[in-house]
Amino acid sequence: MKKIFLLFTIVIFSLSITQAQTTNIFAEYSMLEVEFYENGAGDLKSENINSYVLGVSSIFELSKNIDFIGSVGMSEGFNYNFLIGNLSWNLSDHFNLFAGAGVYVIDDERWVPVGLDGNEPSNNEFGMQVGLSLQLSKSLGLTMKYNILEEKEDYEIGSMSINGLSFGVILK
Repeated sequence: MKKIFLLFTIVIFSLSITQAQTTNIFAEYSMLEVEFYENGAGDLKSENINSYVLGVSSIFELSKNIDFIGSVGMSEGFNYNFLIGNLSWNLSDHFNLFAGAGVYVIDDERWVPVGLDGNEPSNNEFGMQVGLSLQLSKSLGLTMKYNILEEKEDYEIGSMSINGLSFGVILK
């Protein structure tokens, strides 16, 4: 599954980078709150995990004030890969608010999913994010995001969760 995901993202980004107005590289530091079951059983354990994220994004202008941002990347510390699409609202030439959703492939050994409501367990998760970015110069920017990879649900049915705040640098 990882190979298919990686191949798909490489093909999509290879085709889309030629059409993008801007392509960026970003690095982030994430502070995640992860609730999981140790070895897939036992009591729910809550842990704060620091993670480092590296990725590439392409920006497509939809209108004067709205852009679409496609991102692909990986995380170390709490291991996952992601493919995200965001809508960005340009509030000024240097300040943007964005919100979006994407697919996360979690391959951290602490994440042992259990199938809920008769479903098969999966390491593939749908997630959302909201954030803001500030462009400091033509080639350097800052970003702050709140990520919800798996929201908190009912503890009685064995639901795990991942969410957290990340801060990063954007290089054009």
